[in-house]
Amino acid sequence: MVIDQTGYIELIQYLTDNLNIFEKRSTQQRGDTLAELVSEQISENIMRVCLQHEHLDSHHRFEVVRETDAIVHDLEEVLSNVWESVPTEEQAEFINEFIGLLKNLFDTALCAYD
Repeated sequence: MVIDQTGYIELIQYLTDNLNIFEKRSTQQRGDTLAELVSEQISENIMRVCLQHEHLDSHHRFEVVRETDAIVHDLEEVLSNVWESVPTEEQAEFINEFIGLLKNLFDTALCAYD
């Protein structure tokens, strides 16, 4: 659906091109970790996708969940050095943008089932 498409490969390339954003560590000791931020943002956006495409059958919804799980795994792998750290403001902004772009990929893919 998404993870085997060119758009996702380009999105991962965008992430790797911007890995320097994740070199800096936050000075904050408390707060949500990057893992928690990703989890929260992914779940919010995927719920929006499913609500916007309410006609989806259970097979396609399961596919969205399966691919989302694979995407979180990819992010965890690429960002493993900072995964359990509190993100800087710049890192949080990047993750929000990245996940918004990811939502757009799902929206585009799911329009084929409309």
